[in-house]
Amino acid sequence: MAHAPHPLATLNQITNTPSAKDGVPKEVEDDLRTAGCMLIQEAGVMLGLPQNTMATAQVIFHRFYYVSSLYSFGVNDISISSLFLSTKLCETPIRLRDLINTYLFLLARIQYLLNLPPDTAFRSNPLGNGTSSSWQAGAAQGVTAKGKEKEQDPIWDGFTFEIPGFHDGVFWEWKDVITASEMQILKRLGFNMQVDLPYSHMINYLKILDLVFEDEVAQVCWSILNDMLMTPMYAIHPPHTLACAAILLATRLLRISLPTEWYILFDAEYEDIWSCSCHVMKLYHDWGLDRPRGSVSSGSQIGGGEQSMRDKENRWRRAWVLTQSRKAVRRWLEEREKTSERKSS
Repeated sequence: MAHAPHPLATLNQITNTPSAKDGVPKEVEDDLRTAGCMLIQEAGVMLGLPQNTMATAQVIFHRFYYVSSLYSFGVNDISISSLFLSTKLCETPIRLRDLINTYLFLLARIQYLLNLPPDTAFRSNPLGNGTSSSWQAGAAQGVTAKGKEKEQDPIWDGFTFEIPGFHDGVFWEWKDVITASEMQILKRLGFNMQVDLPYSHMINYLKILDLVFEDEVAQVCWSILNDMLMTPMYAIHPPHTLACAAILLATRLLRISLPTEWYILFDAEYEDIWSCSCHVMKLYHDWGLDRPRGSVSSGSQIGGGEQSMRDKENRWRRAWVLTQSRKAVRRWLEEREKTSERKSS
């Protein structure tokens, strides 16, 4: 029997993920998925990869954690391996050494942020890419997709990074990790690497709705689809539903009306479209992200306030700590269980 062109997670996989079976709370799993996708996106931007390659890697990353647990496989290992595998699938090859050096740079910047005093506020926007915090801006601060220098943010004044030497053991260690993780991804996903992205669907739908030439609509839709990659929606819903969700959310942000039951034209269910839109808005709220540029509320954060931002920063710290390895997740779960036992006794 032939594989489906775009495999999706089953209802059982969605409601009872392998990570949940191992005791990982849903909120933590969602945060680690988001952090892993941010690493993939930032690494891809720094390496000059096309969006198609980065999107494919993030879809594979999400699919993997519907068949495997965060308890058994670290986010950093799977994210870098997903990106390397995606460069082969999309025929955009890169040198393995360049990929490893880029990831080491990103991880060094994350570690630098984690080592700063706990009361340090991360409110800056080093990348200028629509995010509102040094945490989400990842580690590629100072470099745009075209390689142009941007103004240095003061928070990075004390950061230094030394590229590993050609014969340093760290390269060979990461090479072994990528090779092993890549084999695990292929094996656990049954070598079914087919990914159908919604970008072309979205453009075609905008043409049908006569919105393709409306100011900012296509760009905002594109940005929403990119942001949606940080949620599991690409592994849950087919591409035509994702495209409709981007159109619905973009038109609402831009205050543009749509025809009644327009989504029927594209064989999409309103409940699914609304679910995807809610996940994107939840992402903006939980991670303090700005809405897409061009929207009516562009640049404004959702769920602001001093205490709210502090709570978000604590979530970011936890997420980036737990992405380091599967051992970090296991230690956190053990400490959480011990704390729960002490409270109950």
